[in-house]
Amino acid sequence: MSRSLVPLGDALAAVFDNRGKTPRKLGGDWSASGHRVVSALNIKGHRVDENNHHYISDDLYQKWMKEPLRAGDVLLTSEAPTGEVAFLDRDVDWALGQRLFALRALPGLLDGRFLYYSLRGGNVRHQLMARSTGTTVSGVRQSELLKVMLDLPSVEEQVAIAATLGALDDKIESTRRVRDLLRSLGSARLVAAIAASPSNSLPLRELTTSITRGVAPKYADDDPGAPLVLNQKCVRDGWVTTSQARRMFDRDVAPQKMVTDGDILVNSTGTGTLGRVGRWHAGSIYADGHVSIVKVDTKVADPTVVAYALFRREADIEALATGSTGQTELSPGRLSALTIELPDREVSAELESTLLALEARIHGLRVEEGLLSSLRDALLPELLSGRIGVSEVATVLA
Repeated sequence: MSRSLVPLGDALAAVFDNRGKTPRKLGGDWSASGHRVVSALNIKGHRVDENNHHYISDDLYQKWMKEPLRAGDVLLTSEAPTGEVAFLDRDVDWALGQRLFALRALPGLLDGRFLYYSLRGGNVRHQLMARSTGTTVSGVRQSELLKVMLDLPSVEEQVAIAATLGALDDKIESTRRVRDLLRSLGSARLVAAIAASPSNSLPLRELTTSITRGVAPKYADDDPGAPLVLNQKCVRDGWVTTSQARRMFDRDVAPQKMVTDGDILVNSTGTGTLGRVGRWHAGSIYADGHVSIVKVDTKVADPTVVAYALFRREADIEALATGSTGQTELSPGRLSALTIELPDREVSAELESTLLALEARIHGLRVEEGLLSSLRDALLPELLSGRIGVSEVATVLA
């Protein structure tokens, strides 16, 4: 298979960024509606978070953007953090915000989706991170980005590689949508149960055996056999994942400081992540001191029902925090005072069985999603480098 080594700068039709455009607040550059501004903060998990945006007027959009972003463009964060990437599968009238590049592949030489996957992993990813500089905040300059070397097969092979990896991503996304729908169904069941029966409003402390922060870990990231410790990055959108967990030296801790099956985790420090709620389902694991561990007292409440009640209260939990910007804290005491509404205990017991069955299905989907993600991550560098051909993995996706 013929391949060519090409600098990224020679394989792009255009590079867009917003240098020199530092927006002011609403009443200045920001408007209540208009063109959505997408910045580095919106690039999460290889996608664009379309829930939290500012807007600018059409006049300002015309000044900011030389031309609209379009399907096939790749968005890449330049710093804080460096290297988050997303692919645009449709034309958009978004304005490019801070700390973000938009890369447009040169037709006939580079496929946009292949570039997207190249920036996600393998040698291109390693080069990108190696070219990042800075002390307090690390970032990559455009001049350095364009020096990254691409090892390119034919465009036809690029398209086939991207399609193979995309098929795995589609399976992962489909699994994610199903589990999100199941969680939404459970929340709807809880709301209906509360509406249809007498309900009880009780502070969380009366429904739990303990609410406490996790441990202060001594990290052992270089030891692959060391136990994992969850942190705030592990709790997002109602779910808990170990993908960003770290390793720590094993130690003895009080039972209430160890996360076990069915425990509810609440992020409890900082801004942006504080208030997120998730439920753990996979044995015993450590959590660090930025996470509160909520253990439901099964003698007085049904744990899955309580978990679903807390999923709906993330905004209220975030509002309980105290402290200045960037130093906000949610103490176990303030969290324990949160009042939640539950259905009558008899109704709750029936609902517990329903929700528990849903969570079992959800957990199975999360395991499947993890296996698919691991397969994709293993195949990505092999396919990009040509060490494995597309035909060799076709049976995996059949």
